[in-house]
Amino acid sequence: MKIGINWNLKLRERIKFLEEKNSRLRTRNQYLEKKIKKYENNNTRTAGDRKDNNVVEFSGRVHPTGN
Repeated sequence: MKIGINWNLKLRERIKFLEEKNSRLRTRNQYLEKKIKKYENNNTRTAGDRKDNNVVEFSGRVHPTGN
């Protein structure tokens, strides 16, 4: 940014632009946090039978000594 006759105006415009950008990013961040919380709540709770359904199980045979 060049400093000239209207340096104060340019500085105020730059501050306004950065504040608007910050506001948009903050809103987007809040949206993504809500999405993460929703995903975590849906996938980490136990089922009604009190078993943990979030455990990864192998679909095929597994070597008996390795895991």
